[in-house]
Amino acid sequence: MRYLAYLIVAVLIAWSGEWTYRTFFRQPDPLTPQMLALAQHFNSVGIRGHIRAIPHGFQHSFVVAAAAYQIDGYPLAISLDQSPNEAKAEELLRAVRGSPNLTHPQRNGVIVMYLPMWGKDTTAMAAKVSQAFASFGSGT
Repeated sequence: MRYLAYLIVAVLIAWSGEWTYRTFFRQPDPLTPQMLALAQHFNSVGIRGHIRAIPHGFQHSFVVAAAAYQIDGYPLAISLDQSPNEAKAEELLRAVRGSPNLTHPQRNGVIVMYLPMWGKDTTAMAAKVSQAFASFGSGT
């Protein structure tokens, strides 16, 4: 019985260590070619801005890279997560749809886009961003 307790404690320590690393210490994953192409696409359709890698707390089997696209002169960023395959992207999209502060979620291939904290006063820009994202051909 004592060994079972030791095993349970060891598993909990390993899990909490992995969670702590993913949440607080892991560096952002590099931007993928698809994300860089999406940033170029946004710029080409008139949504000028820049993209940067951001940290994420997901396992790489769920999200391989995360980015924020900051529109020039606009206070709110666009969040982008890239999954390793379309099934995981669809699963991520369902999870994002369940969060009330992550608005306008969309999936294009393996990239999931959402607009965190965008309210009702951002409807015109959100429509423009959604249309641009939908017209992007990710090649996946």
